[in-house]
Amino acid sequence: MTRLILAALVAAPLMACGGAAKPEARMASSEGAIRGAQEAGAQNVPQATLYLKLAQEEREKALAMVKDDENHRASFMLARSEADAELALALARSASATGEAAHATEQVNDLKQKAGQ
Repeated sequence: MTRLILAALVAAPLMACGGAAKPEARMASSEGAIRGAQEAGAQNVPQATLYLKLAQEEREKALAMVKDDENHRASFMLARSEADAELALALARSASATGEAAHATEQVNDLKQKAGQ
């Protein structure tokens, strides 16, 4: 009887660690964030490209972890992937907005010159 109780106490923590469910929602949100960054043109902005590549690499590592049934660690890696993809998206949008602002400033300056002539 004592052996049975001891075996149960030893096995309980081991079963709790290995029983994490697949992080399906995290996999989908990570993929969506990467796709969003790509669609925003992150690959055309040097700083954003770095974070986009990092996000893709982290996602690949996480998928390998899921195959090895390391779902808990994979979930954290997918969260990192999503965060890096969102940063790439923000950098791409910022670069786009900065370019548009510069273009608008040029147009205003051109109009001022034409009005002054």
